Amino acid sequence: MIDEPYADVPDPGLKRLLLVVTGSAYAWSTPYWLELLRQHCPELEVRVVLTRSAERFVTPQAIGARVSGTVSSDVWPDDESTARHVEWAQWAEAILVYPATMHFMARLALGLADSPALLAAQCTRAPVALAPALPPGALDSAAVRQHWAALAARPNVVLVPPVAGRSLTTGREDAWVPPPLPDALKLITERLDSTTAPPPEQPEPSAEFGTGLLKTSVHNLPTGGSCWRRQPGPLAPTPFQAAGSEAYRLLQGVGALGDARLVTGTVDGPARLYDVCGDVSAAHLLLHQGPATELAKPLHDLGRLLRAVHDLEPPTGSWTGTSRGLARLGEWLAGRAGGPRAACAQGQVRRSLGEARWAQVFAWYSQTVTDADTTLAHGSAGLGALVVDRDSGGVDLLTGEDVCVMPWYVDLGWVVGELVELQWQVGGDKAAWQSLTDALFEGYGRDLGQRWKEIAVLRILLHVHDIATYLDDFDRGFDHYCDFLRFLIDL
Repeated sequence: MIDEPYADVPDPGLKRLLLVVTGSAYAWSTPYWLELLRQHCPELEVRVVLTRSAERFVTPQAIGARVSGTVSSDVWPDDESTARHVEWAQWAEAILVYPATMHFMARLALGLADSPALLAAQCTRAPVALAPALPPGALDSAAVRQHWAALAARPNVVLVPPVAGRSLTTGREDAWVPPPLPDALKLITERLDSTTAPPPEQPEPSAEFGTGLLKTSVHNLPTGGSCWRRQPGPLAPTPFQAAGSEAYRLLQGVGALGDARLVTGTVDGPARLYDVCGDVSAAHLLLHQGPATELAKPLHDLGRLLRAVHDLEPPTGSWTGTSRGLARLGEWLAGRAGGPRAACAQGQVRRSLGEARWAQVFAWYSQTVTDADTTLAHGSAGLGALVVDRDSGGVDLLTGEDVCVMPWYVDLGWVVGELVELQWQVGGDKAAWQSLTDALFEGYGRDLGQRWKEIAVLRILLHVHDIATYLDDFDRGFDHYCDFLRFLIDL
């Protein structure tokens, strides 16, 4: 309840706020808060959406007199030429539901989108704050606990803790009402700041990059070299392979092969820390420099390191490490995508390739995962895990996150697939690109024969899956990938 004028209204750091008012009796306070915002935050544009039930407690006229923006009803108009939920979701820097009834909270938590405001809140990437207004007994109910937990797990949702308030029905202080609206705006500001500010008391990395699958930061060490910190991204379906197993002991025994090292790193919670000599990956160098001749030695050393891993005797007993990458690919090829974007990408690629090519790809995958000729493997061998020291030419292969048992040619073919894809993307002299593949095979002591194409296609398809699933800002579609994949399959 509002007992006295609320004068402390800090700048929320926003320019555009969508305020959704739902059908709680506490909606009567909305004009007061809007008048306060108009006085203290004149540069803040507020658009207000009233649900039908909210209009029992506050009128559009009382709201419209106090905002510079529009006042809308949370209904689908018959004569509207634009989709208001899209406009709201893209316009708002933040959405505040104040007050939020138990019904609105439940619908949002369940993924319902049966009104423009709900659909905007479901689709926006901006913070969505809910300030619940709950009747007596609701705070401890199983439903509120369940929906609160579901919403708290969403990275862009801010739950504003309610405060004890007087119930208009019982007359007692046994209801729960939102705190002052400026307090809710403060929580939104804190959430916005937390997504842009670096973690507190952490050294500034010299480089930081990643996706929803994998996050990497590179920290320069005062003694020379760098520390690479890699951890599963927020959307990663499984953690790294657990450290400390017999497989790890075997990998650590490989150590250095001249100036090429296999680095298993140390555990840092869910992450791994790798102290290495260089500060840049082979993938970065290839993307920015193309197939430079000085990269032949790192590719040769990568082949040597992979061969050293494959020559190890796989551990016996209960350890049965499986490839996380092959597992992701298999689920996707079989139509069991873990997310809607990945499912759409799979449908697009399958339609574009045609059923005959798709069946061929699935057959290549099936032959790979059922091949009984397996060995201890890196599991995700790639150019992004190969760190190059540009001064000495030495390399470090970051190893252990995906260590598993699988056919030897998958590790090697994964790298070939990346080289083939990079050649297609970057361009340049074909002979120079081929020389890098030859250096890889020479270091390994064996080539892939005709299987290079099969595994390369599987690797590129896994990349398509990972782009669709874990790269938020990718919206270009996969037509260009489909053209390239048809060319490779038909070779």
